[in-house]
Amino acid sequence: MGRELKRVPLNFEWPINKLWCGYINPHKVHKCKHCDGSGESEDYRKLESKWYNWENEDRQPNPFKHGYSYNANAWCHNLSQFDVDALIKADRLWDFTRIPINDEQKEIVKAKIEGGSNCWLPSSNGYTPTAKEVNEWSLKGIGHDAVNRWVCIKARLKVEKKSSKCPYCKGTGENWQHPKAKRLYNSWKPFNPPKGEGFQLWTTTSEGSPMTPVFSSLEDLCIFCEDQCVSVFGSSTATKERWMQMLSDDFIVHQEGNMIFI
Repeated sequence: MGRELKRVPLNFEWPINKLWCGYINPHKVHKCKHCDGSGESEDYRKLESKWYNWENEDRQPNPFKHGYSYNANAWCHNLSQFDVDALIKADRLWDFTRIPINDEQKEIVKAKIEGGSNCWLPSSNGYTPTAKEVNEWSLKGIGHDAVNRWVCIKARLKVEKKSSKCPYCKGTGENWQHPKAKRLYNSWKPFNPPKGEGFQLWTTTSEGSPMTPVFSSLEDLCIFCEDQCVSVFGSSTATKERWMQMLSDDFIVHQEGNMIFI
């Protein structure tokens, strides 16, 4: 849930909603200027730009989705069989390779569903789709994700004997001006606020920061949380009694309909 109770000194005065200094590494990482911190080579970035090809758009009506258009120059809609084979090898096209295509495979899926599992085959059905099939599939639904893009780029670079990593930072995206700077960064350890008799609610959705003042009792903290409508999750709040229960159990939970957020 991103909420936790901390016991801190009663005179603890760290600003509310400000990240605690003990959770922030003071030693900065300097990005590699050649790859802007991505760790990727120029060859990689060139191929990546072709995936959606925003700089060379040719909007055409989507023949499978009325009222929609697509970039006909985008690589993601124009895969070659080489690209498709790379995706198959990486086990990425389940809509083609993990669906049953014969009676034996249908029985396997039926048994999985009856056992409470999903409808995918546990391994490949042995089918290799054509590039035309995959390109049509990408227009009919959501299409490819970032992993598919990465697989296709890596396969192209491998056959061209080119590296995906920036040659200057060796793929780390980092530029350390001195070895000591890197040692200081890596050796830094986070530390918690001091312990004490006080009660304070913290958020952990970021590195960590206080959400309330410090109170001398858990009950006073929970009264404040109710009165000030302190967030349990998003815009949702809780009563004093509910806060008492959750913080006493060290288990912050919120339910919306059938959805439970822990």
